[in-house]
Amino acid sequence: MELARACVPYTRLRRDLKDCRVALVSTSGAYAAGMHPYTENDLTFNLIPDDTETRLLHFVPGHFDTSKGALDPNIMFPLDRLHDLVASGEIGKTAEHHVAMGLTTELRKLKEEVSWDIARDVLQTRPDVVVMTGG
Repeated sequence: MELARACVPYTRLRRDLKDCRVALVSTSGAYAAGMHPYTENDLTFNLIPDDTETRLLHFVPGHFDTSKGALDPNIMFPLDRLHDLVASGEIGKTAEHHVAMGLTTELRKLKEEVSWDIARDVLQTRPDVVVMTGG
């Protein structure tokens, strides 16, 4: 099966991963202690600092099972795995913050409004690579 390039958020990497800054963007519903939990059809997002301890991450249940994420947050928001890759020299560094949002059915508003805000906040961290995860 062939996919149109317009459907795939992909740009060819022009440097080694070991020289790259990596940011994480997720629709897993992740939020850290002290941040607001998402509500139904919530178009807000949180900036999760890179130094957040994953044991302090929570996930809003609803459209999918979050029980495994409660046991190991890296299943849904792989922040520790990114740090492991930095420690092993596989990637250069991680961004100063990462983005997480909940689920919404308001896809037009997400695409036309919120996605631009997310992109702005991600670009401020100047990543070379963005890892995107779903819930």
